[in-house]
Amino acid sequence: MRDEGDGRRPRSTAAPTTLRTRVAAAFLLLTLLVCGAFAVAAVRIASSIEDRLIDQRLSRTADELVARERQGLAPDLPPSVTLYRGAGIPAPLRGQPPGKYSILQDGVEVNVLIRDDLGAPFVLTDRDDDFAKIEAGVYGLLGLAFVCCLGLALLLAQLTASRIVAPVTALARAVETGAAPREYPLQESTDELGVLSRAFAAKTEAQQRYLDRERWFTGDVSHELRTPLAIMLGAAEVLKARLQGRDDMVELAERIRRTAADTSERVVAMLLLSRDPASIGAPPTAVLPLLRQEMERCRPLLKGKAVEMTLHAAPADAGLEVPARPELAAIALGNLIRNACQFTEEGRVDIRLEAGRVVIEDTGIGIPPAVRDRIFDRFMQVDPAGAGSAGLGLAIVKRVAEHLGWTVSLEAPAHGGTRFALSFGTDILPT
Repeated sequence: MRDEGDGRRPRSTAAPTTLRTRVAAAFLLLTLLVCGAFAVAAVRIASSIEDRLIDQRLSRTADELVARERQGLAPDLPPSVTLYRGAGIPAPLRGQPPGKYSILQDGVEVNVLIRDDLGAPFVLTDRDDDFAKIEAGVYGLLGLAFVCCLGLALLLAQLTASRIVAPVTALARAVETGAAPREYPLQESTDELGVLSRAFAAKTEAQQRYLDRERWFTGDVSHELRTPLAIMLGAAEVLKARLQGRDDMVELAERIRRTAADTSERVVAMLLLSRDPASIGAPPTAVLPLLRQEMERCRPLLKGKAVEMTLHAAPADAGLEVPARPELAAIALGNLIRNACQFTEEGRVDIRLEAGRVVIEDTGIGIPPAVRDRIFDRFMQVDPAGAGSAGLGLAIVKRVAEHLGWTVSLEAPAHGGTRFALSFGTDILPT
């Protein structure tokens, strides 16, 4: 199996929040805020009404008390109202000027009115137990109404969200299932959803046309190049046979033949790279023979240089095989080896086949720290003069590695130079 985790964004383990849920949650939150505001206002109003009613009752009782006293009649007080005079006035209220107060008696809040209409101050207190019962009933009704409103809001939120989100869900399902752009829903609609559907359809059609052009271009280039390359290859072989005995010319003919053969393989590999990995198959491919083949192809780059290229492979890794088309694997390995040979003027190029990866290390010019993060970008060149490179080699290596489910990384040896590691992940077959 291929390692799908390297270089890819990890999937979230949290449960997805659907658009329908978000709309319903927003609807419910709005209802909660509105009902909460009304509940707070109702509590404040009820409390204000209670205070006014109690104050009015105390004032009316005090007026009646004064009138009866002046008529010589005994006080006639409501059951909840208590009259205090002289020494009977509670200590906290003694000496207080006339007015309205509130004190605690036995843990219960008591409303107080102090008057001096009869010459000496007197105090009326009112225990608002009856108002407390009314208040509790009002608050209970408010709480019940609040809960009922939330339940109704939740029901309406679900119904409304389903109705609102249904067109968007249909459009998302059409896009996800790969429906033809002309089959996208809402394209005749004049609202924002219609604009979105038409934009999706237009974008999908444009991408499909682009992919078709790319696929046709790749196929046409492959077809048109393979025929002349085959002719060049055959002609080079004939020329080599006719030049027997002329070693200098035979070497040139062999070089033409080898270049034509390499180019033909690269064309095939580029055609494979443009296709879906699942459609091209992945036969078992031995890594060690490919390394030796690519090393031989790159040896001409070392002519005239004091550079030694060596292959290191442990006996246990000699039979290492990976599921990959050899043409693609050869491109990745060949470009890395070619870069090492091209940018190393003296020293060594060491190629090590290790457990699950190939390491290619050189003692060349190295890669400046400023460009290491972008070294696999297209057209990124390490050599300022860009000699012999268009800045595509490492970008192609990364593309091939991703196509095969491999990973390629850059390391900076302490002694200078460059080290690239091409890891096969879990795509290793038992030998």
